[in-house]
Amino acid sequence: MIAWLQREPWQLFLLLLAPVLLVAALYSVFAPRSPTELTVAFVDQDHSALSRALGRALQATPAAKLQSMATLAEAAESLRSGQSYALVMVPADFSADLRHGLNVTIEVRYNGSYLLMARRLLTPLQQAIAASLQQPAQLSLAAKGMPLVATEAQLQPVQVSLLPLNNIGLDYAQFLLPPLALAVWQLCALLAMINLLNRPAPWRGRRSQLSLLLLWQALLLALGMALLTPLLALPQGSHWWPLWLAALTLLLPLLALALLLYRSGRETTQQASVAAALLSPAFAYMGVTMPTVDMPLGAQWWGQLIPSTHYLPLLQQFRASASADWWQLWPLLLFTPLVLWLWRKLA
Repeated sequence: MIAWLQREPWQLFLLLLAPVLLVAALYSVFAPRSPTELTVAFVDQDHSALSRALGRALQATPAAKLQSMATLAEAAESLRSGQSYALVMVPADFSADLRHGLNVTIEVRYNGSYLLMARRLLTPLQQAIAASLQQPAQLSLAAKGMPLVATEAQLQPVQVSLLPLNNIGLDYAQFLLPPLALAVWQLCALLAMINLLNRPAPWRGRRSQLSLLLLWQALLLALGMALLTPLLALPQGSHWWPLWLAALTLLLPLLALALLLYRSGRETTQQASVAAALLSPAFAYMGVTMPTVDMPLGAQWWGQLIPSTHYLPLLQQFRASASADWWQLWPLLLFTPLVLWLWRKLA
């Protein structure tokens, strides 16, 4: 066995190194978790006590790191060049206009090219501005004769609560790494099956070797879930092993695809290319970063052919309530007759 793996460095890489190295590389990217201290250009044209208090409120936001600039043109150039991710401009006579009850505008711009950074900054900036200006606005309304108890309803007639559904803590390692690791594992598992079927070891038959490979993939999946348990964000008192048992059903369509590609008679490189092409968009079709219902119909059908697409909703349910509708994995079980038929024909 060891001698065969030494002669098959690609198989050795797929079985031992590829999943570990790829997941470790992805973790190193998202390990900083939620981005903080993102540079925000701050232009104060009012130079009043109120505008300075607004600057301190913005600086206190963990997501923002304020950088004062003299002119709007300088701040805009900083935004265009990527030196800052957002821009806040307090206009001249801002505090005076607010005291007199006039309409005032605080200009907030962000670079749409950095969508993730912009979304991370926009809500905290808006909340900080609203919180810092609420008291002066209340005093201005009270000075006009409005009862103080009615000013809050006047200033904020509608309370808006912004809470991410699947990324409550804005922790991108916790949000992105489990589905990314799942996508990496299923691709490496499929490529290892294809390589084994086309270049088996010189002992026993393909069935026995494939059985050992499936066992190894199941153990590798269990090890990965155990190590990534902190990132799974499971409810208190729940365990990862039910998720592991459910994930074993992913091996059925992967094995069916490997056997079908092997029986196609194509070269190993062509089989691996087809497998990679089919599973490469797995992360996009899981519905993590964009809703699949808004995708073109062809993309939705393609996504249904990828095993992980059926597993991720179950993972999200379990993370939310420590229970899930396990029967939603039934499409994966449809491959059982095909696997049994192809298994019997395997030499």
